[in-house]
Amino acid sequence: MSARTRTALLLTAVMAAASALTGCTNPDAPAGSAGEPGSAAAAAAAPRSAGEPAAPAAPTPASQAPADVQASAQAALAAFAQIYINWTFQTLTGRQLTLAAMSVGAARIAEQQAAASSRADSTISQGHIFNTGRVVSIAPDRLAPGMWIVVTREQTGGDSQYEGLPAGYHVTLAQLAAVPGGYAVTQWLPHS
Repeated sequence: MSARTRTALLLTAVMAAASALTGCTNPDAPAGSAGEPGSAAAAAAAPRSAGEPAAPAAPTPASQAPADVQASAQAALAAFAQIYINWTFQTLTGRQLTLAAMSVGAARIAEQQAAASSRADSTISQGHIFNTGRVVSIAPDRLAPGMWIVVTREQTGGDSQYEGLPAGYHVTLAQLAAVPGGYAVTQWLPHS
């Protein structure tokens, strides 16, 4: 093999390697300026498959801040519980969206999913289903630090299929997050 051929092959290999490495970036690296990989300009110019919708914009920190923050843990749980247990077939989806807005983390996601589900559930509206209740007690769980126990007494009703159901006690385990101004529910786990 001649020196000229070796040089041509080496140059071709270097150019191929450089071309292959051009698209490689560190996904954990901070976003750069326009034109650098990871920048907003690079993301906007990224190719998409035909018919693929653009990715939604990332939520802003302000849009993730909970609404109706309460100054004490008990007040936050009581406010959440009152909305959670008192609804009609006409108000359920709106109340779930309110709960999503006033919570953070897993509780927010769960309530957003519940609202999407209840909006599409014709059984709830056809049965004129409602739920009403009151908070009986709110106390920290002595066996699980950071968890709270919320006890409610509730009655579910509606058309003849739901008419006459007896009221019952329900237990929910909840967790709170400290947020600016007080507390917000981060987990709401009904157990009965």
